[in-house]
Amino acid sequence: MEKENNQMLLDVRGVVSVLQTPFSSKKQIDWNCYGKLIRNSIQSGVNGFLAPAVASEVIYLTQAERQDIIHFVADSTKEKVPFIVGASGQTVDQCRYFAKLAHEVSADAYLVAVTPELYANPYQIVSFFQAIVPVTNLPIIIQDLQFNGPGLSLDIIKQLHQIIPTLAGMKIETVPAGPKYTTIRHLFGLDFLVAGGWAVPQMLEALDRDIDAMIPESSMVQVYSAIINLYRSGDRQKAKDLFWKLLPILAFANQNLETSIAFFKRLLVAKGIFNTEVMRYNYVFDSFQQRIADELIAHYLEIESSVQNLSTS
Repeated sequence: MEKENNQMLLDVRGVVSVLQTPFSSKKQIDWNCYGKLIRNSIQSGVNGFLAPAVASEVIYLTQAERQDIIHFVADSTKEKVPFIVGASGQTVDQCRYFAKLAHEVSADAYLVAVTPELYANPYQIVSFFQAIVPVTNLPIIIQDLQFNGPGLSLDIIKQLHQIIPTLAGMKIETVPAGPKYTTIRHLFGLDFLVAGGWAVPQMLEALDRDIDAMIPESSMVQVYSAIINLYRSGDRQKAKDLFWKLLPILAFANQNLETSIAFFKRLLVAKGIFNTEVMRYNYVFDSFQQRIADELIAHYLEIESSVQNLSTS
């Protein structure tokens, strides 16, 4: 879909969750559990999917596995919810390959992250994205991902917006994220997708700033969705009360990427969606982390149960 000024429009609002990758005890992809995760997320009210991406342990997936995941998710979500293909890579050729694949599977959009190397050499950023977009007319979302930094400068973002007509939005994961959401919204208007992800502990602030979507992981979709629905129905107080119940979980999980992936896989096992907590990251919880994680998982399951009871009452 295009706007009158030829800038691409992508209409996605709510929770767009990143699909974690379930592995067997031998670290092979468990497709049965993958399907269960997709079905559970749709039943829980997800508004779309992004895969594979950082929370999918994408850096440890082979090209063939990434390709298989994209085909699997596209087939599983067709005519159900939007699917955004994670097309990030270290090189232009890698990104072009997955952007083409997004087109082939009729995805709704594709996402490409700014790499650490590009942040270090910002004069290369515009040409990097210019080299990717000619392979498809699908909307592109740029992931401004710098966990401990400000991310892209406004000058570069303006250049990208001016030069790339298929640029439909940004997933902003910088420090701080909130003011950048507002600045991008003011610069490019309501038709430009503004999404958050790693800053989910500031989700209420993000909603106050009128972002379009949060793009977290997939194990807590039901509660994320309930928060957004309460907020957008006009009941900020109930949305806030529910969100604050999540904060101890988010404080623990967002210590670093490895902790986050490990915790949410443990939660998915507790929910009966994954069979194992196996990661390809070389990281395991020690006994102290396990104890805290299990206490927080019990807390989350109580929250989710209360949300389910409200929806059926």
